[in-house]
Amino acid sequence: MITACSTILKRDNANNIPVVSAVNRLFFSEMQSLPSWPVTLVLTLCIIVATGTSGYLLWTHLTSSEIAGCGSNGGWVDCGHVAQSRWALWLGVPVSLLALGIYSTMAIGLVVGSTSWFGQSKRNIGWLVVAATAFAAGLSGVWFVILQLLVLKAICLYCMIAHTCGLVAAVTMLIAAPLRKQAKLATAALSVAGFSVLVVGQIFTRTPETHRIERFTPPSEIESEQLEFAPPIEMNFNDTEPDAKLLEGPLHDDQSSVFEPSKSQFAYILTHAIVAVPRILSPILLVVETSEQKLADRRLIGIQGGHITLDIDQWPLSGSTDAKYVFVELFDYHCLSCRKTHQAIASAKKKLGEELAVVCLPIPITPACTPIMQEIDGKKEESCNLANLAVAVWRVDKTCFAPYHDWLFEGPQAPSYDVAKARAAKLVGITKLDNELASGIPKRYVDSHVEIYKKVGAGTIPKLMFLRTTVVGEYTSVDGLIELIRQEAK
Repeated sequence: MITACSTILKRDNANNIPVVSAVNRLFFSEMQSLPSWPVTLVLTLCIIVATGTSGYLLWTHLTSSEIAGCGSNGGWVDCGHVAQSRWALWLGVPVSLLALGIYSTMAIGLVVGSTSWFGQSKRNIGWLVVAATAFAAGLSGVWFVILQLLVLKAICLYCMIAHTCGLVAAVTMLIAAPLRKQAKLATAALSVAGFSVLVVGQIFTRTPETHRIERFTPPSEIESEQLEFAPPIEMNFNDTEPDAKLLEGPLHDDQSSVFEPSKSQFAYILTHAIVAVPRILSPILLVVETSEQKLADRRLIGIQGGHITLDIDQWPLSGSTDAKYVFVELFDYHCLSCRKTHQAIASAKKKLGEELAVVCLPIPITPACTPIMQEIDGKKEESCNLANLAVAVWRVDKTCFAPYHDWLFEGPQAPSYDVAKARAAKLVGITKLDNELASGIPKRYVDSHVEIYKKVGAGTIPKLMFLRTTVVGEYTSVDGLIELIRQEAK
């Protein structure tokens, strides 16, 4: 491109074409001496850093990956919120891709402008390209910083690094560009025109979907790969087993008066056998019958096409076990997308009433409890504790779980552990709560939730999981959710 421009300028200037001659005079006839190596070094560093961060953001967008060290927590530093907004796209194209294009062009111009292998005219054009792209990057940086601070009220650290590089490059070229004042103004005007195209395109960009839908095929009758996840404690039926004393015959105060000593030993044994056998067998038969009845009464819900099943009575449940519609949710109380999705779920429950129940499986978004999670920040360190508290409340009193679960999702962000524990203690009693937490069973439940999370592919939360469908990511359409529930929920 640079070679072609140089050739055209030379040819047209030789032919004395007025317009081209004017452009040539404007941009090149009064070029100052080319910048020294410090300017080249600053621009090189800006290009490398901005290209690296933009490339990483593009990769996370294309792979739907979490942004490391800067996820969705509802605070000012929230890369997930910024990356999922409409302002992260330009007419459907990721702005990180546009940034890569700008900085790649700047890099080419810098190589040509600062390398003695090229002739003077080509080097002049190279610096002109550097100036134009630097001004464009600077204007774009100002635009996106304003959007993050005033519109989104959240910042993306990676974006801010790239924007800072753009601003530094723009200021550097304003100070050290080998262009006269008029040439700088003309180059800036070209950059403003390109910037206007960016802004107009973003204004008319539709808000992007914040979720995706995964579909699964149920296994055929021939297939037998079905995994029922058992809770960390085996749910046996020993609670219905009769006391050991019931296996003994009733004894009178004077046992010697039950049988006459004069009776034969054979008659004594036979009589006891006839009396004892029904007494021994009837409790055993009762246990077997009760166990079979409980197994038959279990309600299993399938996810991932039915390859994984859960007994809804054995996991934290918001709603009735007799509800017409039941689905499974993986979430975290500190996850902003989960909090927004919960509002849609709560609205759907108001409309569907007792017909809807949700199996609630908190997944702490911190490596402390979920090692495959990559990012850490101060607020998320309490994710483990809040998940344990929620499970503990469910274990102590199942009727208190749904209101406590909803309360944890109230407000823009999750409560602190101390506040959440005080609320839980008020619902179920501090002694029972402390005993349950000390048992370690809630933590084992949360560990089981994490295992389920791994089995279903990990990745983005929340996950709303039905038999044949899983909704991954933020879902805020109440009507869409109700329609999905009626179509997919069991």
